[in-house]
Amino acid sequence: MLFPTYEFLVFFTIVFTVGCFIKKKVTTYKYYLIGVSLIFYSFWGLHFLESLFIDIIVNYLIIESIDRTSSKNHKKQFLFIGITLNLLYLGFFKYYNFFTDSLYVALNNFHLPVNFQTLQILTPIGISFYTFRIISHLIDSYKNKLKCPSLLDYTVYVSYFPQVISGPISRADKFYFQLNSQEKYNYQIESVVILIICGLFKKYTLSSFLFNFTQLPFQVPTKYSSFDLILATLSYSCLIYVDFSGYTDLANAISALLGFQPVQNFNMPYRAQSLQEFWRRWHISLSEWLRDYLYISLGGGRKGNFQKYLNLLLTMIVAGFWHGAGLNFIIWGGLHGMGLIFKHLLDDIIQVFQPQTDSLEESKNHLTSATKPLFIFSVFNWFCTFLFVNVCWVFFNTRNWETAIDFLRQLCNFSSNSQLSQLNCWQIYIVFVIVLIMNFAGDKVSQFWTKFLANKNILLQSIFATATLYVVFRLGPNTVPPFIYFNF
Repeated sequence: MLFPTYEFLVFFTIVFTVGCFIKKKVTTYKYYLIGVSLIFYSFWGLHFLESLFIDIIVNYLIIESIDRTSSKNHKKQFLFIGITLNLLYLGFFKYYNFFTDSLYVALNNFHLPVNFQTLQILTPIGISFYTFRIISHLIDSYKNKLKCPSLLDYTVYVSYFPQVISGPISRADKFYFQLNSQEKYNYQIESVVILIICGLFKKYTLSSFLFNFTQLPFQVPTKYSSFDLILATLSYSCLIYVDFSGYTDLANAISALLGFQPVQNFNMPYRAQSLQEFWRRWHISLSEWLRDYLYISLGGGRKGNFQKYLNLLLTMIVAGFWHGAGLNFIIWGGLHGMGLIFKHLLDDIIQVFQPQTDSLEESKNHLTSATKPLFIFSVFNWFCTFLFVNVCWVFFNTRNWETAIDFLRQLCNFSSNSQLSQLNCWQIYIVFVIVLIMNFAGDKVSQFWTKFLANKNILLQSIFATATLYVVFRLGPNTVPPFIYFNF
């Protein structure tokens, strides 16, 4: 059941209406959230509910064991068991066939003929996201950052339907605080309306349009000119942004209406002037998870620069593999890891040769001047970052690394531009401009319309919302493509 569908509209209208009457009855509301979450999740398949329940019960027992034991070694053993079980559980569903196929190829290359059985495994939807929520909870419990919750609270946290499929990956401490408070998140209706409109416009209108420009070119790139492949690359960069950020906007709007504070997951990422900044703006909840629970756990930058660079590379390779079972995802993560290493290395070199200042005032002045580069350098940094991210998306969106190489080779084959362009149309340039505005002035546009709605009467608010939604649905397709991140 996709968010931007009439089916979900009917479902959530009932959920929200009933929830308004019981929201302040904390225990009753918890049971209610579990019930509606399980109903929502069951729309993807009743057989997935069994996997979700097993995951919840097993991990809750491990959390209880961590909480009850006073021995540091025993706590560490339970943590190790919990993380191992979750990774094996995730690995079986997502990576079994990848590992068996890779091992089959490797052994046959050494003339050791073997045969592994390929299993037709149905991966539980959202398993990557709720597994990360579970692992972060285990680590926080081990570090005594969280008290052992009740099974009821834990079940709500893991199964919470606006976030269970594709995030954002909310932190347990903040979620429990809001869950157990009678005073639920006091949302502003105008902010929620803007989130809904933005989410629908991004997903229902823009994403559905761009979807048609990103399928065949990434499957058979040799049939397209280099100009077409440039358009396809830009289209996919726009598509994955509007698709996922649109989902996040809708998830946050739904959470706000249910009484939970929205979790920021995107902050105009394509305006970033460095790869570090890009990851502070892109999929923020995942970036922070990787930083707090993987990069820092590996040692971060505490053990010298070489270890820092290695940890960055390992973190991004894991991020790539988390997205999908394929060498193309590992290459995507590795490229981002090497890009981050280059940026950190450059910063470290600049710091070594940075002139020493004698006073605090001089240091402040030097820092201020250093953080205000010339406009031309800002444009150059932005262009290099955007170009790098776009090239990496090629590996992310192709079915294997060989197709990605063919794509990049054909993209650089400018003699192919003599072919008739298949993707060039005026509508796609309008979409590019809209996405550009979203990434450079999206906050100002949202603030303007939020203030507009806040300062007008309810009649004008209703007219504006109705007219805007009418335009969005008129421009949208008859069938909504699936969210990209449902694949992960």
